[in-house]
Amino acid sequence: MSEAPAPQQIPLPALIHRSSQQYRWSRWITVVILLVQALFFLGASGFLLFTIDWDVVDVFEEPPAAVLEQFQQAIVLLPFAFLVLVSVVGCVVRPRFGWHMAMIVESLILLVALQVYLSDRNQVLTERPLLFLYMLGAILVVIFMNSPEGRLLLGSKPERTHSE
Repeated sequence: MSEAPAPQQIPLPALIHRSSQQYRWSRWITVVILLVQALFFLGASGFLLFTIDWDVVDVFEEPPAAVLEQFQQAIVLLPFAFLVLVSVVGCVVRPRFGWHMAMIVESLILLVALQVYLSDRNQVLTERPLLFLYMLGAILVVIFMNSPEGRLLLGSKPERTHSE
């Protein structure tokens, strides 16, 4: 009993040939999406740091609780922005490694966001609407990375067999 060949093994008619353009665009779409996410994290962190009222902070006294909460909210985002930027570099240099790195980073973002959502009842580490945006962004990146377009980074670069 013979098994049906996989779609990649079916020979294409002479008029149709696979294009390397799709692979190239997949890499840059992934890079842009991850850069947008990193810029969102950096922007949210920068906004929180710049809106702190530094006049109420005295060097010799303990800062008010509101300033500490806002500072914590800003600092928590910086490691995630850094990790997303590392995965962007990975996607540019070695797409397969970058894909895996990005999936690990997105999983960490979702894991930490879920932990914060469940344990931070007083909203010390983050405001709920911002937390929902972080989670939504990570979910959308995971969905894209697991789509057929995003999974092209896992394969080897297509070779040009026909002149385009």
